[in-house]
Amino acid sequence: MDIPVFILAGLLVHFVFLVSIFDIYFSSPLVHGMTPQQTPLPPPAKRLVLFVADGLRADSLYELDGNNTSHAPYLRAILENNGSWGISHTRVPTESRPGHVALIAGFYEDVSAVAKGWKENPVEFDSVFNESKYTWSWGSPDILPMFAKGATGDHVYTFCYTAESEDFGAQDASKLDTWVFDHVKSFFNSSRSNQTLFSALNEEKVVLFMHLLGIDTNGHAHRPNSREYKENIRKVDEGVKEIASMLESFYGNDGKTAFILTSDHGMTDWGSHGAGHPSETLTPLIVWGAGVNYPQQVTSQFFEDNVLKEWKLENLKRLDVNQADIAPLMASLIGVPFPLNSVGTLPLEYLNNSAHFKAESMFTNAVQVLEQFKVKMNQKKATTLSFLFTPFKPLSDPEQINFLKKTRLYIQQQKYDEAVSLCKTLINLALEGLSYYHTYDRLFLGLSVAMGFVGWTTYVILVIVKTHTNLTKTVQSSDKESAALLYGFTFVGMMITFFLLIQTSPWTYYIYCLLPVPVWYAVMRELHVIQNLTANLWSLPISQSLGFILISILGIEILVFSFFYRATLTVGLLVFAGWPVITQLWVQAKTTTLIWTVLCALLAVFPLMPVVGREPNIPLVIAAGLLTLLISGFSLASSCKSENKYRNNEDMKVHFYQAKTNVGNPE
Repeated sequence: MDIPVFILAGLLVHFVFLVSIFDIYFSSPLVHGMTPQQTPLPPPAKRLVLFVADGLRADSLYELDGNNTSHAPYLRAILENNGSWGISHTRVPTESRPGHVALIAGFYEDVSAVAKGWKENPVEFDSVFNESKYTWSWGSPDILPMFAKGATGDHVYTFCYTAESEDFGAQDASKLDTWVFDHVKSFFNSSRSNQTLFSALNEEKVVLFMHLLGIDTNGHAHRPNSREYKENIRKVDEGVKEIASMLESFYGNDGKTAFILTSDHGMTDWGSHGAGHPSETLTPLIVWGAGVNYPQQVTSQFFEDNVLKEWKLENLKRLDVNQADIAPLMASLIGVPFPLNSVGTLPLEYLNNSAHFKAESMFTNAVQVLEQFKVKMNQKKATTLSFLFTPFKPLSDPEQINFLKKTRLYIQQQKYDEAVSLCKTLINLALEGLSYYHTYDRLFLGLSVAMGFVGWTTYVILVIVKTHTNLTKTVQSSDKESAALLYGFTFVGMMITFFLLIQTSPWTYYIYCLLPVPVWYAVMRELHVIQNLTANLWSLPISQSLGFILISILGIEILVFSFFYRATLTVGLLVFAGWPVITQLWVQAKTTTLIWTVLCALLAVFPLMPVVGREPNIPLVIAAGLLTLLISGFSLASSCKSENKYRNNEDMKVHFYQAKTNVGNPE
């Protein structure tokens, strides 16, 4: 194979490998075609107010300062006297888009959105906003349009400030939140002279959403422990107090408004987010108003983070949830259908309602998740040959019917606790089944790609051995053997194509499954190289061959372990540092060996250092820069010295040749 063709083939093969990662591991988990499920009993609230303080850490809201006073006195008073509180546990990536989707739509990040930088969901999805009768929202242009875009009908309204206002280096980013609060007040004031708007605001199933970006912006610009960040929390607290008071007055204190304050993600001390550190994944959740439980006094409670005493909240029951659980909570409070793609479990302890209402709500939640499972199962069943299809046995058709009948019977018999317990079991099984069918083809596709990768690696090794060593001999294969090989691999390719065709597989499956065919065909054409190489290896001493194999395996294992334990890289680098001594190379080039050993030893220290990003380390950055300049200067000087030496040697050779010529040819 010519070099240009070989390079192009390599680029193509590796491009397929790269794309396969997204297709196998980053495909959308969302399904469509489910029937909406709604609790049949009347809801406790007519309207819901959702405050999302972007980038607000749980500890920043709940902790007390040196004077034992809260940064958010109004919200502190709410959780102590009027509502329920806890921690909302987010998932990676801790970014704004995935966080808001989990809160409002009830499912965790659609991993296929990685191709769009987590800015927009590439697949349409349902949400609490879409299921509401009316939703009005105020805040960032990066968040609000996402939910209005996918809504059916004209009932989700957005009011955004300009994108230019979102300046991470702004003097006072809290003005973004002030803008939201001011516009909400102005909106409600204007409704008094607009009868159509006034009537719409007094309807049931209304959602008011306020996205507060100032805290996140100040966190990025000044860090979460800064005065600006904490002052922004205080301003948000004041704004929430004013909005709650205004709404109660607007609706005549009818007691039909539910309030939720939470955050989409937290933030590290360094002012970043996106990863899975507790400072990024632990966000506050405070719920109060219509249909919400009052604070529950407890004598003791245990959580692994051990922060309750520090927050002085050890005697108030903490109700932790997963972030996606907030969507079914909102749906239950105002009586709208649960979002179709929600995977959240309704946190019943937040509800202040009858046992019958809680059981019916949990049953609705279970049926809604089961609907997704059934659609996913039918989709996979339709694209798999019947004799190859392996169903998720814990939720076979008879099992589903049994679960639903038994739960409904418990509710009729007023055995509400048993019904709730059975619903939770059904939800967990349905979620397991969803994951099972979502990853149904992952092993098959992974093996296909792995075969292609191993085949290509083998072919590259054979090309290198054949081109750059004398370990093999040139052998001409017969035309019959070449034809038989070609026909054999062509037949295999046709069989794979036919198998994928009758299963109506996606076109990308053809690429992943057929790629190994030409790759391994190229390998088998070099069978004589493999035979010669094997013969040469067998001629070596057994101890030397085994030693080489063991060292190779050890190196690979160190690389694998380094993904989980960074310090493993130190072991590998120290082995590299001692390599010239072990192989006796130091005898031939002592200076080079010394430099190699020192540099490897220095590099071995790096994996033992703390992970960068938690807190700034200016001296380390400066030292690294100076060391880089020093090494670069030393390398440049050595290069120049070597070049001058080479030139001097060439001059001496020319002078010697001229002298020799003169001696041989005297005048």
